[in-house]
Amino acid sequence: MNPIDDKRPPRPTRETSRIPIIPLWGQLIVPLQGDITDAQAAQLCSDVLLDIQRTGARGMVVDISGLWLVDSHLCAVLARLANSARLMGTRTVLSGMGADVALTLQSMGIQLEGVETALGLEEGLDLLGIQVVGPAIMNSEREAIQRLADEMLGLPAAPSSPKPLP
Repeated sequence: MNPIDDKRPPRPTRETSRIPIIPLWGQLIVPLQGDITDAQAAQLCSDVLLDIQRTGARGMVVDISGLWLVDSHLCAVLARLANSARLMGTRTVLSGMGADVALTLQSMGIQLEGVETALGLEEGLDLLGIQVVGPAIMNSEREAIQRLADEMLGLPAAPSSPKPLP
């Protein structure tokens, strides 16, 4: 096939591919993975700040657990992003920092002032006030599945627990 005849858009290259910014319950989640180029880091700052303005996000978790390398430039970019977000009223939590990255930042004297840290994404969301209510949801789903299975098998319905009076 002749490349001139190919009408498909060009595939994004590492230099031009955008980092996803995920809005979730009034917060933003920014998962960083692989190797972040300087161009991607600069684009990330611009995109995140525009999303904060557009969505009014009150918090943001930047998860760095998938990064291959965290250098002083990327740390400076993250610090600048967090400070800019704070000026817009958005708290920033940096999650997923490994021991090697923490030791490297400490030895280089890099401080991420105004940035809260968390071991993982769930803890980062918890710091922003987002909590999973898993067991209650799972129990009700389990009961509904059990009732459906019993009905399909022709078994008598199990007595339901009494509902509280209003």
